[in-house]
Amino acid sequence: MEEQSCGCNPCGPCRPCPPPGPSGPTGATGPTGATGPTGATGPTGATGPTGAMGPSGGATGPTGATGSTGPEGPAGPTGAAGPTGAAGSTGAAGPTGAAGPTGATGPTGTTGPTGAAGPTGAAGPTGAAGPTGPEGPTGPTGATGPTGAAGPTGATGPTGPAAQEAQFLSAYSTPPQAGTTGTDLILDRNASQNGTAVTHDQNSPAVTLQEPGFYNVSFQSALAPGTGASFPLTVTLNLEQDGTIVPGTTVQHTFNSAADTATVSFSQIVQAASAPSTLQVTGDGNPYFYGPVSMTVQKIG
Repeated sequence: MEEQSCGCNPCGPCRPCPPPGPSGPTGATGPTGATGPTGATGPTGATGPTGAMGPSGGATGPTGATGSTGPEGPAGPTGAAGPTGAAGSTGAAGPTGAAGPTGATGPTGTTGPTGAAGPTGAAGPTGAAGPTGPEGPTGPTGATGPTGAAGPTGATGPTGPAAQEAQFLSAYSTPPQAGTTGTDLILDRNASQNGTAVTHDQNSPAVTLQEPGFYNVSFQSALAPGTGASFPLTVTLNLEQDGTIVPGTTVQHTFNSAADTATVSFSQIVQAASAPSTLQVTGDGNPYFYGPVSMTVQKIG
C-alpha cells in the first residue's frame, strides 16, 4: 500500500493518516465577496398569455392639482370681420407730443394761380448809379428836317489850273507772229492817238513816253505753242521800261499740247521820272506764237 502524506510532516513521508474525525459545527458565514461581472443578457423569452382582468379598483380618488399651462398652440385662421360698432364719443385731446424730425422735402407742387396785385408800396430811396452799360446799336436815321434858309454866298475861290487834254495811244497787231526767248512783241498798227505825250512807230515793239508823269498801261495778247515745241511749254511775258521789268506785269501760261491756246493780260501804272522813256513787252519761251495783241497807254498825271 502506497504511503500518503497528510501534511503533518513536511520533511518527508509520514505514517498513514488516521481516519477523519466527526464534522465540527458550521462556522460563521464569512463576508460576502465582491460582485462578479454581469453575465451576458440571455435571449428574451416568449410572451406569456394575458391574464384575466382583475376586479375594478376602489372608488375614484380625488382630482389631482391642475398641471402647468402647456406651450401656446399655433394661431388659428383669422375669422371674418364683425360688423363695425357704433362710434364712441370723442375723448379729450391728449397733450401735444414732442415734434418729430423734419421729413424729406416733397416734390414741388404745381404753381397756383397768380394772386391779385397788392397795393403799390411807397417808393424806396434812389440807389447808387450803376456802371454805364455798353453802347447800344445805332438807331434808324430820322426823317430829313426841313431845308434851312440859304446862307450868304462865300467869297470866290482862286482859279484852278486849266483842264488838261487827254493824251493816249492805242496800238495793236492782228496776225499771229512767231516768238522765242528774248523776242520783243511787235505792234504793227496804231488804232487811235491823242496828244503828243505817247508815241509809237508802226511795226515797232516800242511805245515812247515823251513827257514825265504817270501813265496807265493796259495789255492783252493771245498765245499758242510754236512749231516743234516740246511739252510742257511755259511762255512768260513782261513789260519792260527802259530795259527793266515793271513789277506786277509778269504773266505766263504753261501749254501741255500743240492744241492749247491762252489769253494773258495785265494793267499797271508806270512813272516816267524823265523823258523820253521806252515801254515794250518781251517774251520768254521757245517757240511760241503771239497775237492778236493790243496795248493802250494813257497819261493820267
